[in-house]
Amino acid sequence: MQQYLRYASLGSGSSGNALVIEARCGQSTTRLLLDCGFSVRETSKRLARLNLTGQDIHAVLITHEHDDHIGGAARFARKFGSPLYMSRGTYLSVMRHATHSCDGLDVQFCRDEHSFSINDLSIHPYTVPHDAREPLQFTFSLNQLRLGVLTDVGHITHRMIDALKGCHGLVLEYNYDAHMMANSKYPPTLRHRITGDYGHLDNNISQSLLLALVHDDLHHVHAAHISQNNNQKAVVQSLLEDALRPHDIPFALACQDEGFDWFEVM
Repeated sequence: MQQYLRYASLGSGSSGNALVIEARCGQSTTRLLLDCGFSVRETSKRLARLNLTGQDIHAVLITHEHDDHIGGAARFARKFGSPLYMSRGTYLSVMRHATHSCDGLDVQFCRDEHSFSINDLSIHPYTVPHDAREPLQFTFSLNQLRLGVLTDVGHITHRMIDALKGCHGLVLEYNYDAHMMANSKYPPTLRHRITGDYGHLDNNISQSLLLALVHDDLHHVHAAHISQNNNQKAVVQSLLEDALRPHDIPFALACQDEGFDWFEVM
């Protein structure tokens, strides 16, 4: 029986995030959108690069209520009839903002350590420390194949490491360079938010996490949510080379404008 699990990014960064996960098992294909931080028009345009339309998406999963992750989700779901999956805390935060209202939509609640399935794809939510009401990140599995995703997190926890161990593909946040952030033109309050325990990960902490997750069957790693103002792709590239070249593990960077094309989990 033919099966595969693959993923592609529509874009990753503070201006918008969306990741497509596709599982094929026999004659059945399941496609999910993890976050929808772009407008419906922009999301549709970026899906077209993958030869997909909104009708091809079976569900939209939301990690948390920040606009770069949920900005277009309600309108997308309303246009294409996609169910929305999110934590109850995210839902309550969303419902406070009229522009993101989920009134009349099919909303399914998910929570930490309670796995569920959409068709053949198994989804495993796990909690993370971030300045949102009830943020979740996810791992995805199709039989023995596993993909792990982690962005928008302020510090490393044992729960996160346990959730991501043994994944065959990883999408990990490398948000900012600590030196660049310290000298940034961002106001002090914003710098404090980003660098705090409920903000984002700097390169060195992300690197320590990646090194803890390297194993013989890790096949792909993508660095994501890279700051356009307080990081450099060349620095992230060098870190990934240091961690992964000795193990012959392929890697790439998810950019804001183009994301990245399909990668198959093996």
